[in-house]
Amino acid sequence: MGSAPMRHSQHTDQEILFLLYEADAGISIAEICSTAHISLRTFYRWRKRYGGLTSEALRHMKELEIENQRLRTLVDKLSERQNVSRTETPLIKGRQLQRQDFGGSPRWSGEATNQSRGASLGRFASIRSTR
Repeated sequence: MGSAPMRHSQHTDQEILFLLYEADAGISIAEICSTAHISLRTFYRWRKRYGGLTSEALRHMKELEIENQRLRTLVDKLSERQNVSRTETPLIKGRQLQRQDFGGSPRWSGEATNQSRGASLGRFASIRSTR
């Protein structure tokens, strides 16, 4: 069940800002919606998203959205590579390396320690064990 891509607005960002400025100037929202051929819902959605933005701020917001999308793609690719490399690395003598405590040495699943009780593992284990 794939979702259909979102429709793009027939109005540019500058036109949307102009319509919002008209509403701030006192023109009725119903009149703005009828002349721009948009619904009240669309107008209020635009106002919620773009309200109070200047054209410079809008341009900056669009640049940030593009940059965020680029970074999300990079993170997805890196995560995918990491998952692939994890499945390709063999286990060390049949034992898996468990997470490291902060500042500690690696713990192996075969070792028994005093701090191997459930939630007491971790960075603040010494503090919790004194209570």
